[in-house]
Amino acid sequence: MIRKLFISKLILVSGIAFSQNILTYVGNTALVTVQSNTLVYNGGGLQTAGSAIVNNSGNIMVNGIASDGMAIANTSSFNLKYNPALTTDYGQLYISGIPQTAVTGKVNKEYRSDYQNGVTGRQQTSLPFNGFTIQDLINTFGAGQINFTNGANTPTGRFSPNSIFRWNNFNSKFDQIYINPDNNTVVGTPMTYYIMPRRNATGNVYFWNPTSTLTADLKTFSGNPISDNTNTSSNFIFNLSGQQAVNFGYNGSLKNTYGETYRSYLDDPFSSKTPNWSADYGRNLYQMANPFLTNIDLKFIATNESGNLSDGNYIPNLVGIAYYGTAQVNWQLGQGTTYGTAIVALTSGGAFQAGDITANRLIIKPMGEFMVKLSSSAPQTLDFSKTRRFRFASRADGVDYSVTSAKSSTEDDGIPTDKIVKQVAVVVYDMDGLEIDRTYYAVSPSATTGYNPTVAKLQAYANSNSENTTLESSSAVNRKIYTKEESQNGGEDINQMDKLYINEANEIGFKSKEIPLYINNIDQPYQIKFEVYEKGERVPNGLSNGNSFYIKNAQGYFTKIVDDQGLSLSGAQVLGLYYELPEGATLGTGNVNNFQTVIAKKDSHWVARFAKNWDKATVEVYSAAGQLLNTKSQISTSTDYTIPLNNQAKGVFLVRAISDKGEIVIKKIIN
Repeated sequence: MIRKLFISKLILVSGIAFSQNILTYVGNTALVTVQSNTLVYNGGGLQTAGSAIVNNSGNIMVNGIASDGMAIANTSSFNLKYNPALTTDYGQLYISGIPQTAVTGKVNKEYRSDYQNGVTGRQQTSLPFNGFTIQDLINTFGAGQINFTNGANTPTGRFSPNSIFRWNNFNSKFDQIYINPDNNTVVGTPMTYYIMPRRNATGNVYFWNPTSTLTADLKTFSGNPISDNTNTSSNFIFNLSGQQAVNFGYNGSLKNTYGETYRSYLDDPFSSKTPNWSADYGRNLYQMANPFLTNIDLKFIATNESGNLSDGNYIPNLVGIAYYGTAQVNWQLGQGTTYGTAIVALTSGGAFQAGDITANRLIIKPMGEFMVKLSSSAPQTLDFSKTRRFRFASRADGVDYSVTSAKSSTEDDGIPTDKIVKQVAVVVYDMDGLEIDRTYYAVSPSATTGYNPTVAKLQAYANSNSENTTLESSSAVNRKIYTKEESQNGGEDINQMDKLYINEANEIGFKSKEIPLYINNIDQPYQIKFEVYEKGERVPNGLSNGNSFYIKNAQGYFTKIVDDQGLSLSGAQVLGLYYELPEGATLGTGNVNNFQTVIAKKDSHWVARFAKNWDKATVEVYSAAGQLLNTKSQISTSTDYTIPLNNQAKGVFLVRAISDKGEIVIKKIIN
């Protein structure tokens, strides 16, 4: 819960003359600390002076008008802090109403990413600042780390491992960023999609680990923050139009102006690429970034909201959004970039209903980036000013827009009946409860059955874009779980080679027919767990119409799919997914389990994932000598609990999880 601290006026030094209206003044040598989960509201201008320090681990709102200003002295430090113990705990800054020209000075954004995009690939990120320059990047990474001096089409220029690029939406290519004419060259806009190097010119030494929680690896980006004043709306309103009709050639075989084949770098996770690129591959696809130093919430950008509900956006031809997770991007000189399966969320009836639609997947953090796919070239705009949100979870249906708005609501979502999507996620976990891979099957009365890539817009693909299949990224070649394109009568369409991350079929015409499900490349026992969705929300009590999804095992027996339950398996499997049972189907018994509580490492953190029959939990952390280091009680068991170990020295720890019924799970871990 966010604690609110409303500041009406704070003057630490008096007798100051201001060029703009300043409500809050932080004077020389003053230290202001905003703690995590605290909201500081400033209804006017703000100024720092001298060696003043603002350390913000919470949320600061500077809500002004055209005559107000925000002035950060060059000698002051305005810091947006990052808490390495929790990936959702970071300082955020919201500026509204103040002209951009009246926002002076720089804030310091500590940055850690949830994803390291690839071992050899560049980090996909944004720079949410006004007038950010090459010198600002040098200040972050140090001189000589990034190639800013050589823009030639050579292995030591454009194709050096330490070159940096920005995406060109008009021409569907990456433009290199280099000095032109000097270090004060502005690198792009706050909405520009960047790919940043992590390796030096040799490719053998890493100078940036964006997911590391070590203090030494934490990077600080300093720049002029963005306000939502309409005089500079080009900083935060993205025009989804004007893309050039580039001739990509057969399967991307033609070259851009830099001599690179389009298939060597162009990825469209919304469109089919095997055996041939579909007609809409790479078309109406835009790459952009969060321009603000707050989260942005994309959940309602395709929804025709009205009044106070609205975030100011309605994109009726939106197919979906996507972005890359961990180990999804790799690059090799002379071969280009390869991509794994992106995180993809798809729309139907003006709502995100298929794919990765959990509460935080549609939240883009500060310095985050993403892709937008449209179904046609009809021009649209995306205004980010009212998508800003402090919470790391989407605003719910029927809740008025506010950067601090509540999460829950009981209001109707207004999705047309024929556009309602029912979906099952099949998620693979190892025996320690760590997620390995996942896939989705979605049905709707308006969905398309079978191969029709330009019409089927509830599908996403798990294939690589590589022109050399031996160099495909491991995440594309070694997919652990996926479905294959179905035939009209059910079962696999053997003429189609696509591995599908999200597969759609018509709810009526394909009822009780099989979607082929494959599990491969797992050399240990594992579990599959089910998540059931309707209208974009989890439905733990089942679908509203009383129907169910089912899974068929290799022996031909069927198991009803229940949200948050699953199966224990081993080895490669060829299974079947069904929406409703076929006639004459035989139900199996005794093979559904309720998952035990496990303590495991997830990304860079240790978490406790609780059994379904646990209502509340207590988690205790002990040193190897038996000293109690941390305890937390009354923990909600509906989500993973992050165990606070990252602030501890490296060593051996004992973690105890205790249920409200007295059940105990103990694990020794090495941090």
